[in-house]
Amino acid sequence: MEQMEVEKNEVDIQTQLQEEYLKSLDALEEGQLVEGTVVQVSNERVFVDVGGKSEGEIPAIEFTELPEVGDVVSVVVVNKENKHGAVVVSKQKADTKHLWKNLKQAHTDKTLVEGTIDKVIKSGYEVDLSYGVKAFLPISQSDSQKVDDPESLVGIKSMFYIERLYSDGKSNIVVNRRKYLEELIDTNRETFFSTVAVGDVVKGVVKSFTSFGAFIDLGGFDGLLHINDMSWGHVTRPKDYVKK
Repeated sequence: MEQMEVEKNEVDIQTQLQEEYLKSLDALEEGQLVEGTVVQVSNERVFVDVGGKSEGEIPAIEFTELPEVGDVVSVVVVNKENKHGAVVVSKQKADTKHLWKNLKQAHTDKTLVEGTIDKVIKSGYEVDLSYGVKAFLPISQSDSQKVDDPESLVGIKSMFYIERLYSDGKSNIVVNRRKYLEELIDTNRETFFSTVAVGDVVKGVVKSFTSFGAFIDLGGFDGLLHINDMSWGHVTRPKDYVKK
């Protein structure tokens, strides 16, 4: 009799565990963004508890810096249960979802996003906004001055305004760096003249030459040194009087 009671209790416990497991699976949806707690970390894998029967497994390469046990990370559920009974999750997909949320917010609020000018393409540049998301930067919006050598901007990390996020229902991001640079120049100019008055002597760095003088970097914005102000005598070539 006691043996039968023990067996019945064991069956009840197994049934309860199975029901709890099925409920945990029902709580997860494929494509869902969830929070997971890191339970184990190795050089190749990071395991997170997202409430399933087993921990979700994330390749360590998806982290820029390995987390510690107990840290909470965002992941996307790729598969509620694979053939081995494990929950398949992706941190990279979660990062991309977060990025798109931030891009949409930046576009709505007209705030800046960070990116890297990746390469020259037709009529402009391809900008990497991270996590595989690319944007188009028209060459006319790439700098505050005319760009003579397009390759000179490749590799630059900068801030951008998002001019367009979608076109015909598809993601088609267009960004603007020129607007950001012009605002930065205005800020630098205001800061400069808050401590400097007309007639003060200041130092600057020669940036470029023209037939009528030289442009001097005064600290984030340019000032013009006119050819007539370079010397008491007649000046034919600005390069003969100031050096870069």
